[in-house]
Amino acid sequence: MKLFKSLTSKINKFEDLAKKAFSPRILKLNKRRKVYYVRFIARAQKKPISTFVGLLLILLGLIILSNLLSRSKETAQVSSLPTKDVKVYIIGTSPKITAQAQVEKSGVIKIVALGAGVVASINVEVGQQVEQGANLVSMSTNYQGGNALTVARQLTQVQFKNVVETYKTQRDLIDKQKEIAEKNDKNADELRNISNQSLDATKSLISLNNNILTTLSQQQAGLEAGNAGGLNDAAILQTKQLRTQLMAGNNQLEGALRTAEFTGSDDKAPAEISNISKDIALKQLDLQKKALGLNVEISKLNLTLAQINEAIMFPASPVTGVVERVFVRVGQVVNAGTPLVQISGDSQSLVAIALLSREMAESISRAKVSTLHLGSKTFDEAPFYVSSEATDGPLYTAEFQIPAEYSALVTDKGYITVEIPVDFPKTGSSIPFVPIDSVFQTQDQAFLFVAFGGKAVSRKVALGQVLGRFVEIKSGLRDSDQVILNRNVIEGDLVRTVK
Repeated sequence: MKLFKSLTSKINKFEDLAKKAFSPRILKLNKRRKVYYVRFIARAQKKPISTFVGLLLILLGLIILSNLLSRSKETAQVSSLPTKDVKVYIIGTSPKITAQAQVEKSGVIKIVALGAGVVASINVEVGQQVEQGANLVSMSTNYQGGNALTVARQLTQVQFKNVVETYKTQRDLIDKQKEIAEKNDKNADELRNISNQSLDATKSLISLNNNILTTLSQQQAGLEAGNAGGLNDAAILQTKQLRTQLMAGNNQLEGALRTAEFTGSDDKAPAEISNISKDIALKQLDLQKKALGLNVEISKLNLTLAQINEAIMFPASPVTGVVERVFVRVGQVVNAGTPLVQISGDSQSLVAIALLSREMAESISRAKVSTLHLGSKTFDEAPFYVSSEATDGPLYTAEFQIPAEYSALVTDKGYITVEIPVDFPKTGSSIPFVPIDSVFQTQDQAFLFVAFGGKAVSRKVALGQVLGRFVEIKSGLRDSDQVILNRNVIEGDLVRTVK
């Protein structure tokens, strides 16, 4: 009975709750229902156990119904899972490799010391606009300000000045010496002509002397034939003396004649010697003239060399720009290679150089542009040069031109990210390449996810060779499949592709 009373109290409470939950209009029961209610109470009092079992069955049914309703709510919650945004790679398109490229800013120049010295003065300030050729820093050889290279330049300059000032005089002297050589040769020719003109007179004189000698010989023979008792001895002696004089004169004349014929001939040694002497003198004078000109040029080059060496102590700006930084101070000792001043030129050339493997360099797409990332900004540019030979060890270079408007976003020798489209030799619908990060691997298989019907669907694939960040897919994919690149998806996730 106690159990019955407790059930009755619970039913009453349930009735009170029902009255509160439903509107008063619905709770107005008609008389027939009241009769059913009174009968139910009377039956419960007569058969409490069966009534109790019935109520338990009703409670169990309510519990089962509650479980079914909660499961439907969970199903509704599952069906309302959020959609994930994923990046995809479409099979059949040209893949992109990501590389680091070093920036070279030709307009940003760091001036370094080309020789050892002491900083004597700093002639510019940070932020100052300087013109090309403007002196930046002055250096000296010692702390007193002396400069050995300046003295060497002054010495060379004095020597060059002396060479230039005496050049005309020395050239005139050489011309005079050439004139003397010409006149000496002409004088020799004139002397030969004079000798040739006197040859006939000498020959006539010799012939006359020979006739006289013949006559004297005949007279001597006649005197000797009629010299009875020594009557003609004096006349014979006188005749002999005359013959001796004439013969001596003839000998001298014949010697002079032979000498004149030898020296006066144009094909004999004296004429040849004269001509050769003239040629030697003229050639020697020509050499002296050329040596004189060479001396002037050498002196000028020595002066230029001295000026170049002196300029090492006075570094100048190679471009027009702004002084960004001064690295030294007055009195500081610097050696070759010590940074002095950094200048940002007005005209700058920006080049990004990416180092790639041979396979990547050979596979760069010529028909599509690459994407360069400069901080928060990006722009598209095709490489203007790809090396055909290795330039840095085993690596090849791809060079990109960066517009001057992005100069403030990059630094010299800094790095940027470049996405380069490639055309692998086997890229296509039958044997595609996909990013290696999209592949999941276990001990015995490899799979990846594709976006199909708005869901993530797994595909078992067979892997091939690896090229950079991409791996060859031998089987398991079809043309135009959208391979999911995100690694935070599972089978059945709702996905939405984004660029």
